Amino acid sequence: MRDTGGMSSAFDPPPPPSYQSAGTDFAQSQSTNGKATASMVCGIVGIVLFGIILGPIAIILGVLARKEIEATGQRGRGMATAGIVLGIIAVVFFFVFLSIILSD
Repeated sequence: MRDTGGMSSAFDPPPPPSYQSAGTDFAQSQSTNGKATASMVCGIVGIVLFGIILGPIAIILGVLARKEIEATGQRGRGMATAGIVLGIIAVVFFFVFLSIILSD
C-alpha cells in the first residue's frame, strides 16, 4: 500500500469488524450441576434395569444436587428432581417385581 498521509483512499479495505460479547461471558456462564445429571442418568438406567442399586443412588445424588444448586445457583434443578422421582420409581418397580417373583 502506498502512504497517503493518514487519509484513506477509495481502494483501501475497510477495517475489520469488532466483535463484542452480548453481555454473556462463557467462562462465567452458569453450568449444569454434575450430580443432577448423574442423578437423572442413574434414575433412567435404574428403571430400565430394575435398579435396587441405582435407584437409591439417583435419590441421594438428586437430593445432594438440589442442595448444591440452591447454594451455588447452578442449573439442573429439574434434572435433580427428575432423578429423585425416577429413583423412587426404580425402587418401587424393583419391589413390585420382587413380590411378583416371590409370590409364585
